[in-house]
Amino acid sequence: MRYLGFLKNKEKDSTSKKEVIPESNWPDHVINLDNKNFDDFIKKYPLSVVDFWAPWCNPCKSMAARLRRLSKIYKGKVVFGKIDIQKNENVSKKYNITSIPHLVFFNYGKKISSVTGLKSVGHIRKVIEDILKKEQ
Repeated sequence: MRYLGFLKNKEKDSTSKKEVIPESNWPDHVINLDNKNFDDFIKKYPLSVVDFWAPWCNPCKSMAARLRRLSKIYKGKVVFGKIDIQKNENVSKKYNITSIPHLVFFNYGKKISSVTGLKSVGHIRKVIEDILKKEQ
């Protein structure tokens, strides 16, 4: 019963979502985020993935290339951003980021999932596909 209640609440939430964004207005690249544009970015789209990273982190550099590839594959469905935890400490503290690379998945600004560590494109695609299936 409790699960059904969750679904009913989810249906109510979906009617109050922001307007549908045309695919042509979706970025096909990874957006650089900072304290100023972070909240607007995660609230604008039905599914956004944010990479918390640092310039000294070698696994983060590998993850960046994977996210660039995924941003092309999922244009119109998912947006990707990255935020430097050294320059934007308040955002990383808010989301309790303790290790990097760390991907956080948002639905119109609400954190719905996260993945820590260097992951393959296939692993990230599976997480995204699972989230997209739940939205339908």
